[in-house]
Amino acid sequence: MSFARKLKEKLKAGEKTTGCWLFSNSPDMAEIIASTGFDALMIDHEHGSGSLEMAIHQYRAVRTVSDAPVLMRVPWNDTVLIKRALDTGMDGIMVPSVSTAEEAEAVVAACRYPPHGIRSAGVGAARAGTYGRYARAYLENMNQDMMIICQIETKEGVENIERIAAVDGIDMLFIGPNDLSGSIKKLGQFDDPEVKALLAEARDRIKASPAYLGCISKGVQQTNELFAEGYDFLLCAGDTNLVATAAKDLLSNLKK
Repeated sequence: MSFARKLKEKLKAGEKTTGCWLFSNSPDMAEIIASTGFDALMIDHEHGSGSLEMAIHQYRAVRTVSDAPVLMRVPWNDTVLIKRALDTGMDGIMVPSVSTAEEAEAVVAACRYPPHGIRSAGVGAARAGTYGRYARAYLENMNQDMMIICQIETKEGVENIERIAAVDGIDMLFIGPNDLSGSIKKLGQFDDPEVKALLAEARDRIKASPAYLGCISKGVQQTNELFAEGYDFLLCAGDTNLVATAAKDLLSNLKK
């Protein structure tokens, strides 16, 4: 069974699942974080500083200590960026700011080979197909083995949730609170009634759809609260923030 399929089975069974961002572009950090027991790791190439070469090293580092799927958030809904990410051997991708069913269809098409998509078939050269050694197995199993996540980050995206979730191949819709609030010109104003209502609408419409519900969270309290609200998957930490917080807590509690 593939790594992503294990996550899908946990979600299908109703388990609450956790993930951690990998922002640091560090294989050492990826290995340390993976050893703690998160259900998935998310390499960030939208805002993180990573390269594809280093992402492969991060993936290999995770595999030394964990069977958790390694996912990548690509910079944008772009066929070439998605192809390049998947060819590295990632277990799935997350695509930012998907606002229509047509955009979701483009995501799936970029992930799948013909006749079901438009992904260029370099399986013999790509790490994803083990450089050709197990290319046939990869081709036969990739659709069910791959996790495809679309981010809902605009008011238009919220309005189209049912149509986006209905696109074959989309596993999860993941709310991006910051950009969603920014899309109504209230960036980060999470106490604003309009922002609260929009986030709640997105949550409820995704919960009622076939897609799993994902989001970011911060800290134990908020993570538990969002799980209680019905979220299935939460990116509840990031490698860089965990280090910064631990260092700050240590220094603030020293008796000098």
